[in-house]
Amino acid sequence: MAEVDSKKPALIGGLIVGLLSVVPIIQIANLCFCLWALVGGMVAAKMLIDRSPQPLFSRDGARIGLLAGLIGAAIFFLIETPLTVWQFDEILKSAALYPIVSEEGRAFYERLEQNGPVKVMLAILFALIGALFLLGFTVLGGMLGIKLFEKRRDQPPPSQYPPQYPPQYPPQHPPPYPPQEG
Repeated sequence: MAEVDSKKPALIGGLIVGLLSVVPIIQIANLCFCLWALVGGMVAAKMLIDRSPQPLFSRDGARIGLLAGLIGAAIFFLIETPLTVWQFDEILKSAALYPIVSEEGRAFYERLEQNGPVKVMLAILFALIGALFLLGFTVLGGMLGIKLFEKRRDQPPPSQYPPQYPPQYPPQHPPPYPPQEG
């Protein structure tokens, strides 16, 4: 994979992971085994397969999935952290309304709602955990993409260019020509 340019597949896969994981309504698909992370890793692997002249293996899928996952996790973290900080009061209020929450739990949520630095730290922690999950599932998606889309496993490797000639090629003596009449 060293000679194959993996920047574009990693970037596109990372954009799929990062952006679709923070868009409201669409992000619900991540509830199913981080679906956008799997899709982003598989897209990156498919693009890498299309660019590679030789067959790729699971380690190549894991590598491109890791690159795409790092990009996607960074995008997710940078967008999700401020959104979580902004929505944290509503999250705490709705959590306090659950019928199974005790009075001590409600009092804890109310105290937490008043403590700004703790809310920011918790928002960062939640976004970081989400980003790590996305990273892991993107690596898995890259490996799955190689397994699903790589069809060149049984083919021999492409011939080398330029072809390997014997050491005495071309011959050093002139070929015999028919005598010329003249």
